[in-house]
Order: sequence, then C-alpha cells, then structure tokens
Amino acid sequence: MSELGFRLRPANPQTRPCKVCGGVSRPFGATDFNRNCEEIRGNFLPPSGIEVPYRRCEACGLVYTEAFDDWTHADFEAHIYNADYGQVDADYADIRPANGAAFIGKLFGASKDGLAVLDYGGGSGVMAARLREAGFADVVTYDAFHPDHRERPDRRFDLVTCFETLEHMPDPVGGAADIASFLTDDGLLVFSTLTQPADFDAQGLGWWYVGPRNGHVTLHTHKSLAILWARHQRSVGSFNANLHAAYGAVPAFARHVIGPQTPRDARTRDAAEP
Repeated sequence: MSELGFRLRPANPQTRPCKVCGGVSRPFGATDFNRNCEEIRGNFLPPSGIEVPYRRCEACGLVYTEAFDDWTHADFEAHIYNADYGQVDADYADIRPANGAAFIGKLFGASKDGLAVLDYGGGSGVMAARLREAGFADVVTYDAFHPDHRERPDRRFDLVTCFETLEHMPDPVGGAADIASFLTDDGLLVFSTLTQPADFDAQGLGWWYVGPRNGHVTLHTHKSLAILWARHQRSVGSFNANLHAAYGAVPAFARHVIGPQTPRDARTRDAAEP
C-alpha cells in the first residue's frame, strides 16, 4: 500500500489482448499517478512516486492501463473523483457542460420538444439544466460518480450525450455496452473523447491528454472507436478529433447532421464545442 493509501495492479511485461479489439498489446511506458491534464496550463502536482503503466495495441492503436482494473467504485471516488478533482479539470464544473449544451442546442434545437435526451456521465447536471433552459423538454442526467444523479434511468432515449467519459472507462467494452443500453433502436449517441494525434508516436505518454490523476485510463484512436461501436451495430463519424457520433439507422431529427454524409464531412465547425 502506498503513502497515498491505494494499490495499483503491477505492470505486466507480457503481451496482452487489447481491451477493445483483442489484438496484441505491449507495454508502452509509464507515468506518475499525479500527472494531469491541467499541466498544459501550468498546473503541476507534486510527483506521487507511483508509476502508472500503459499498454498499446498493435492492431487498433488503443493505449490503456490495467493499473486500476482491480479498483472498486469506492476506490475511484476516494482517489480520483474526490473533492480535489477540480484542480485537475478546471472546465468540468461549468465551461464544458455549457459548451456541450450550446453544441447540442445548435444541432438539434429544432427537435427539442420531442426528444428524450440522456446526458450520460453528466456530473452535477449543469448541461441538462442548460438544455432545459433552452427549451428541451425531456433531459435526464446519469452519473454513477455524482450523488445527485446515481439513479439509473429505467428507459431508453432518442439522443444520448456522453462528453469526456469514454477515456475514463477501465472496461471500454462494458462501458460502451452500458451506454448503448440507453439508446432506442435508432437512437443517436453524440460523444467526446480526444483521439490520438497524428504525431502520437513522437509524443507518446508526453501527450497532454494522458492524465491518470484525471482518470484517463483509455486513450482511443478512430479505429478503436469504430471497432468499439461496431459491436452495437453503429458506425462512428467524427466532427473533429474530439467530437464524434455513433449511429445505426439515422433518426429523422439527425438527418440534417448526418444524412448521406458522416459527421466528419458535415459543416459544423462554427458550432460551440465542448
């Protein structure tokens, strides 16, 4: 047990099956537990002395750690999603949910009266509140790590939003299945997670988005996202490196966004982005 009061699964030097595609993954390096995504803004925490090992898949490029795979929900709450979390994610409380609501409102505001919307991993519910203020009639927040929104909805939704959540999932396949369980048959998922940049080979674990203190345990590529959502009969298109949509049969309310094009081709660059 470390001085911080927790234990991580030790590094495994052997090859392992990738968590998403089952391909060969190998050790990729390690970084300190206190490394966080606010370092890009100059916010450095003192080194913890606890190394977090990451692996990389040779087939789909997924970078992930198994270090937290033995942790319980309570462990994550105590050591990552605790009262100090705002120090390593300054945009979490207000900026990101406000931008997310603006983005969804711009894309789907014309259908706001008839849409059932779930904000999965929605924290304190700020984004849902902003959408209601904008006239969306049916918006629900679900976040297993927030005391006000832990109750699981018992229905499905036309639109599920999931901003900055997939990178936090130590079980990406199980997490995606949970998200998919809330979608109607032709429901649309709009989500954000930053995919690895073109120069990731050069940056490696120096990439700013690698932040174990933030709970960033699974770092996707476009290929890993496509494989992940194909399990649920959904294609993935991307607005940019951070914003994506997963869809099967395109619902009527989203045809102006997806239509015959993927979101990568849609003209949405002037939209507010989370």
